[in-house]
Amino acid sequence: MPGAGAGVPSPGQSQRRRLDHQLPQAAGDQVRAEAGGRAGPDQARPMVGKTEKADHRHGLNPRCCHERQTDGPFHAGRPMLTKLTVRDYALIEALEVAFEPGLNILTGETGAGKSILVGALGLVLGERADSDSVRGGARAAVVEAEFSVAGRAALAAKLRELEVEHAADPLIARREVQAGGKSRAFLADGPVPLAALKSFGDLALDMHGQHQHQSLLYEDQHVDYLDGFGRLLELRRSVSESYSQHQATARRLDELVNREQLTREKLDLYQYQIREIEAAALREGEEEELDRERTVLENAERLSALASQAYGLLYEGEGAVTEQLGALGKALAEIRAIDGRVDGLADSVAGASAQLDEAARELRRYRDGITFDPGRLEEIRDRLDLARTLRKKYGGRENSVAAVLAHLARIKLEVGSVEHGEEMIAALRTQLEGDRTRLEALAIELSAKRTQAAGKMAKAVEAELADLGMEKARFAVEVAQQQDASGPVRLKGAAVSAGATGIDRVRFLISPNPGEEPKALARIASGGEISRVMLAIKSILAEADAVPVLVFDEIDAGIGGRVAEAVGRKLRAIAAGRQVLCITHLPQIACQAGAHYRVSKSAARGRTVTTVRRLDDGERIEEVARMLAGSAVTEAALRHAREMVAASAAPAARR
Repeated sequence: MPGAGAGVPSPGQSQRRRLDHQLPQAAGDQVRAEAGGRAGPDQARPMVGKTEKADHRHGLNPRCCHERQTDGPFHAGRPMLTKLTVRDYALIEALEVAFEPGLNILTGETGAGKSILVGALGLVLGERADSDSVRGGARAAVVEAEFSVAGRAALAAKLRELEVEHAADPLIARREVQAGGKSRAFLADGPVPLAALKSFGDLALDMHGQHQHQSLLYEDQHVDYLDGFGRLLELRRSVSESYSQHQATARRLDELVNREQLTREKLDLYQYQIREIEAAALREGEEEELDRERTVLENAERLSALASQAYGLLYEGEGAVTEQLGALGKALAEIRAIDGRVDGLADSVAGASAQLDEAARELRRYRDGITFDPGRLEEIRDRLDLARTLRKKYGGRENSVAAVLAHLARIKLEVGSVEHGEEMIAALRTQLEGDRTRLEALAIELSAKRTQAAGKMAKAVEAELADLGMEKARFAVEVAQQQDASGPVRLKGAAVSAGATGIDRVRFLISPNPGEEPKALARIASGGEISRVMLAIKSILAEADAVPVLVFDEIDAGIGGRVAEAVGRKLRAIAAGRQVLCITHLPQIACQAGAHYRVSKSAARGRTVTTVRRLDDGERIEEVARMLAGSAVTEAALRHAREMVAASAAPAARR
């Protein structure tokens, strides 16, 4: 990791750590970290970075269904997300953006790098990363986000839960991804697990990525939105845990019943095997002992002859070793009487003579103990044959006595389980019914609360849609169940299927025009209508959750004209209560900005440079005019842009 920022700071180091020292400062690099106070509304704020030219896309999953504690009213004048600093991420070399409270709008040509900023923000808040996240030629990508969390109780509680020490704003979240794919996460300059970073991010910010409005076409996700709106996720977690417990008990019961049935079918065979093995009374190591004894008995005559021969040579025969050694001892004794220098030799010979005498006695005992017992030999052979037979039958691949004894222990347990199986099955059936009863109670409670929330959500979405130019639209949230004779839950006398999310199938239905019955979104809604429905849902979920920051990457897909104006006003209204970041291509939305940023690209030193610039009032009007007229900005376009910006500011002035 380049620069000092790759390590963990010392205990005394300031928590407000910047990446300024990591950014190249040469004039040709065109990179400048913001150093002063906040610029005034008319002051341009250059924030420049680099990226290679590309149309990069980052898919971001919806976070609509995370319950958040309410932190109270939005802190006017103090943004939640204050700054985003990016280095060597994807196509960006170095870039820094400071955000404002309210509605932050990012505009620019397609491929300029707007969505990459959203991807970087997702990365620093725990989204998936790999080596592709690192800019070509760099050793690591670093993304750092600064947050103002003072006065936000839910986030303070989350930091305590994560055991993150944080004394004062800003709170810095950082993600570092090595070119090799390894990733590190930090909160308040302390290393944390990636799951902790994601847990914090889920509370701090709700992202809506490009094409995410299409998720509304997948009905299996509708239940997530409803449960998020109704604040039902805690109850749903209880249902999920109860369902998992019920399924686990059911599996154990099925396994026991099947095993007991199988064991009963094999009971006679197992009992025969137990008698056969226990009667043999095998023990480990016995075969080796018997094999040695069999070898001795089979060679008893030869062993006796050899022992007698050895005894004769050592003790009894003519010229035996002990006799010769005795004569040697006498000769040395006579020499010793004359010359004491042979004392040691004489003692050695005397010792050897004593040892040979003892050896002779042992050899005689061995010879006398050898007997040929045909009966014992036959008994040993029979015992070895029995052991081989049992090893072949029950020893498996090991073909060992240990494996035979293990087989005996297993089948005795199986037989024992049959003898006690009925009691165990009865106990599990009682437990399963208890699990089913708890699951049923929780699932029915969740279903009832979903039904209540569905009506409220439908009305809330309809009200939002009216603000978005769909005054005549009818929106419905359908909560239904699937009858299933084998289902664990009985609802109004009928068995219904259940799953980890409960017993309900939730669908969003819409009738865009009067006189039509609401139907599935996928069947009748246009792209623009789906975008507005998603914005309406995001709006009511944000209101319910008090999420501090909303990020929209091209929520304006498929809309224009009067509808775009309505969407812009809605985004501005949402931003009155929280910070909103929005990427748009529509001037009707851009003119609503509280803070407007232009993302542009140009060539420098053979590479594509991306510049993010906070626009002043004049530049803002020029940008809106460009969005209206294209590259050739006319006086008429400028006049129209002034009118649009002025009109967007009028409601705020009246308030």
